[in-house]
Parts: sequence; C-alpha cells; structure tokens
Amino acid sequence: MSSEFEALRVGLIGCGGMGVRHARAVAEMHQRGCRAVEIVAVCDLDAARRAPIVAMIHEACGKAPAEYETLAALLDDPCVEAVDIVLPTSLHHTAILAALEAGKHVQVEKPLALTVSACDLIVAAAARANRVVAVAENYRRIASNRAIGGLIRAGAFGPLDAMFVRNLASPEPPVQPGGKPVESPLWYRDRTRAGGYHVLEMGVHEADLQHFWFGPVKTVQASTHLFARDRAGQTNPSEDMLTATFSFADGFVSNISFCSTIRGFEAADRLLVGRDAVIASGAWHAWQGGEAHFEGQGRRTTEDLVSGWLEGLCAEERARLLPAGAWEEGRPSIATEPLTYGVGLAIHDFARAARTGAQPEINAELARRAVATCCAMLESAELGTAVEVERVLSGEIRAAQAPLNRAIGLDA
Repeated sequence: MSSEFEALRVGLIGCGGMGVRHARAVAEMHQRGCRAVEIVAVCDLDAARRAPIVAMIHEACGKAPAEYETLAALLDDPCVEAVDIVLPTSLHHTAILAALEAGKHVQVEKPLALTVSACDLIVAAAARANRVVAVAENYRRIASNRAIGGLIRAGAFGPLDAMFVRNLASPEPPVQPGGKPVESPLWYRDRTRAGGYHVLEMGVHEADLQHFWFGPVKTVQASTHLFARDRAGQTNPSEDMLTATFSFADGFVSNISFCSTIRGFEAADRLLVGRDAVIASGAWHAWQGGEAHFEGQGRRTTEDLVSGWLEGLCAEERARLLPAGAWEEGRPSIATEPLTYGVGLAIHDFARAARTGAQPEINAELARRAVATCCAMLESAELGTAVEVERVLSGEIRAAQAPLNRAIGLDA
C-alpha cells in the first residue's frame, strides 16, 4: 500500500502525552504502508521527552528526525513543510501564527485556541498566508462516530428529540475499565491554560461531534461548579463539574453532564432518542458496547450498526472518510491506541489537504465555531442564562473570556 500523494514533511511541536500519540499514529501508519506523513523534525524543550519519539520514528520509518529545543529553530528548517502543534491550548495561537508567518501548513491539536479572539487571529492569518490550518479533532473520525453520523443523516432513527451524555470519573481516570489510572497534565486544571477542563478541553470534543451529527448548536445553557477541596498551588482552577444543554434550530436538545471528582467509579456513556429508535452507547467517546432499540423491529448492537454502515460505503467514500492504513477496523476505540482513536485519520486528512489544495475536514473556521460553542458555556455559566452561539462568535458576548484573553496577551 502507498499513499495517493507524496508524504508531507512535518515537524512535530510538543512531545508530551498527545504528542507521543501523534508520533505513534505516524509510525503505525508507516508500518501499514500508509505514508501520508514523514516526521522530519521534533521540537520540545525537554530532551528526555524528545528521545522516545525520535527512537520510535527512526525504528518505524528508517530515519531519525532532527531535534530542536525551540519553535523558531524548527521553523527555520527548510526540510519542514508543515507543523503538527501539540502544546497546551494557551500556546496554540502564537505557535500557529509563527508557523503561518514562516510559510508552513499547520495542524494543531484540538481546540484551535483558548478564546474566540485568538481563533479570529488564526482565521485571518490562514487566509493571508494561503496555507492549510487543520485541527486534529479525533472524535468525529472514530469509525463508529462516522457511522452514527451517516445513519442519522440517512434518517435511520427517525426524527430526533434528545441526547443525554455523561462522563463521570476521577481526576485520573483509567483509559480502560480496571486499568491503571492515567494522570492528567497539571495544565488541564488551570483555566487560563486550558480554558476549563470540562468546558473546553473535553467540551470541544462534544461541540464538534454534535455539530458533525446534528448541525450547528444554536443556544447553550450551562452551569459550572467548584467543590470545596484543597487547591494548593491552583490560582485559576478549572471547574469540577459541568452541566449544559445544547439547543438546535430544529428543536433537538442535547444534555451534557461532566464531573471529574469521582474516585473509584466511572460512568461514560450516551443515549440518543429518536422517534423510531433509541440508541445507547457504553462509551462517551465512541458508539460501542451498546445497542439500538427499533420501534417494532427489535434490537441491534452498536457494533452491528457500525459494521452494516461500513459495508454500505462505496470505495470512493471509504477512501475519503477512512483511508486504508490510517485506522484499524474491527477493534473498539481505545484512547491509548491512536489508530482506533481517530488520530491517524486526522493526520491523513491534514496531509491530503496540504498536498492537494483541498479543504481539511476541520478547517480554522469550523474549529472556531466549536471553540465559540465552548466559550458560550463559559459565558452562560457566568451570566446564569442561555447564550446564543452567534453572539459569542460575533464578540458581542465575551466577558467570561476576558481573563483568558488577558492571560494570553490579547485585549479582554
């Protein structure tokens, strides 16, 4: 197998947990003969974090990438055509702007930036530079999420009424039930760096995924809570709990409950209520481990629904949505396995856009709307009322974003 275009020469910026997953995705794609991307350089201040990625790429791809401590040094490398930015969210917009100024195509980990104002700078800079800006939002690329989206658009469940989403876990949840706890980076817990652990770091998955399934979110009603506990060293703590309702133009509503202070217990699932069927998932991030109850037609497992949708794809659609070698078929999606988790598909889509001149699936403008939906949750929680996403996009409502903008050097 070989890619339909020449491999894009990419510099990986950030070698933390998600940076390792991006590198693993590229290495595993190469091992499957999918060479959409070649990592030619890595950048991180910490040589100990660079080392395992350099070794991984060398072993899988046959050549060790160059190593850099600073973004400026990597951007000066003429071998680097594009960058993959995997840094704390508060650093996204400055790194993206520098990369565009250097003439590089850009992929950035979700979310695009910390605030709508920062996103506005990126959208304008991308247009001036005439370069691709893509966001590596992986959830919509997970095969089961693509399948449910396709079935929704085909009307398989009838008109839709509501969705209920839960992600209730400890601050260091295991990736798999019964597994070893995985501690989150400390910056996740700092609102001025992450925008809120639930509101933006996790919430942007939901904002993009629901847009993908149901169309743009119209209004948001949200509340956030901090529980009484020792917060030594935390000056801008993220919320411990988020509850939110997304409302859509057709009357569909989606209800979200996130909480991260529950130890020894985890509940992550979703339920979609249609007039002709109710579909349940035993996971939050993917449709798996559940079933659909069809009115008068019995039950089908989510795995059966997904496999049936996959079998119905024509070769052209399959190559566009699920290119061979960039994902793994027939396995459940696990966060530590990047080709089951949508990461490889995001990387492939970015490379294809940069090489062919096509728009990436998630460009800066679409990613800006996902950030605005999350910021609408912040604004709603502060105002105590429902907020229209369009008024956040326009900048009319932005008071809750003011401290975040100040923290990243933008006007409040």
